[in-house]
Amino acid sequence: MNDDAAPSRPMLRRLARALTLLMVLMAFGLSAMTLTAIGVKYDQPGGSFLQKMHPATWTAALALATNFLWRPDRFAYLAGIPVRFPGMAYFVAMWAMMVLFASVVQHAPVTPLIDTFFCAVAFLVLYTDADPPLRRTIRIALHALLFVNACVGIGEFLTHSRLTPFVTGGKAILHDYRSTAILGHPLINAAVSAAYALMLFFGGDRSIGWPLRIALVLTQAFALVTFGGRTAIVLCVTLAALGTMRPVAEILGGRRYDIRIAVLLALMAPMLAAAIILAVDSGRLDSFMERFTDDKGSTEARVVMFQLFDYFSIEEILLGPDPERLTTIQNTLGIEYGIENSWLGFLFQYGALESIFFITGFLALVWELWRRAGSSATLLIVFLLIQVSSAAGISVKSFMFNQFAIMLLAIFGRARADEVVARQPPLAPAFIPRRA
Repeated sequence: MNDDAAPSRPMLRRLARALTLLMVLMAFGLSAMTLTAIGVKYDQPGGSFLQKMHPATWTAALALATNFLWRPDRFAYLAGIPVRFPGMAYFVAMWAMMVLFASVVQHAPVTPLIDTFFCAVAFLVLYTDADPPLRRTIRIALHALLFVNACVGIGEFLTHSRLTPFVTGGKAILHDYRSTAILGHPLINAAVSAAYALMLFFGGDRSIGWPLRIALVLTQAFALVTFGGRTAIVLCVTLAALGTMRPVAEILGGRRYDIRIAVLLALMAPMLAAAIILAVDSGRLDSFMERFTDDKGSTEARVVMFQLFDYFSIEEILLGPDPERLTTIQNTLGIEYGIENSWLGFLFQYGALESIFFITGFLALVWELWRRAGSSATLLIVFLLIQVSSAAGISVKSFMFNQFAIMLLAIFGRARADEVVARQPPLAPAFIPRRA
């Protein structure tokens, strides 16, 4: 970069920071249902290519470009990215191959493949390069957004109203009690809320004191009931229980702990039990409990989807069946809303051979996220993998993975050495030892 262009560097750097923050706000604040409500044909028939990509994706692309342009050593910086992010680099190679295959060979839309992962990849680079003030701002924004989302979900549940119409696959869903809040689809809400609650529970963002931490976790726990995601709820409870086994054993063995937390939890336990009893008594939880006894065919659909193998030859399974024939067979089997397993979703859309390469790349990207969050994020990665195995979380156009990656890095990621972090205790003893 020549000297005449040097004065523009601070301006470009500030622009990159602003676009990074805006991308996070859009990723969590603009759901597919919100876009539909304001007239953007994001996941509806018709509309231009520009409308088929989420505004957060376009903003992330601008943030990456600006982050590149302000640097004096642009090409050295670009060449160093594969060295700094090896798992991400491998994923991008497999991702590009999948996009090319879908476009050239299958003549299928590529926006679902791009939109589902782009913000996660971009944020990995942008957040790693971000300075401490921007990181703190992003964390605060996420806490605020997720708290408001939970409150809106609870409000919708209590008032039997919605912030935006519940529309999925171009169809209006009229007979469903589940809240959609700000994040949109109830299953996305449930997955994000459960992941966020687990991150706080396991000590994410040590700058938060334990009273606020407890309040945030309980808010998300109540919101989970309104979102009705059974898999997310069961995973949240199970993984939280698994995470507490070691510290509880250490406390029983004589480890010191904050007595104030024990007293507060002891006082809250009967209040929480009374609230649950009252809710059950008043009938408020009837719809939620019904989800576990009558899931409207969801479990049956997860079993029936394995019958798809009977309708295709080995060659079709390896290389990918005809998309129109696949859709027809899905409708015949009663799974018109999609294959509720991301791995099988990829297999039947793109074929086993291409899917193996892509899924290997995806796991490399997940490893990159785990590496930067620290070994204490292991149970959170387990949560992600089980969640996408029980739903079409990444095999269809969805922002769930992008949102998980942003939260993991911003809320649970290890702080940089030059960042001052208050050492407040987490909700209970540090259930899984964290490294700063």
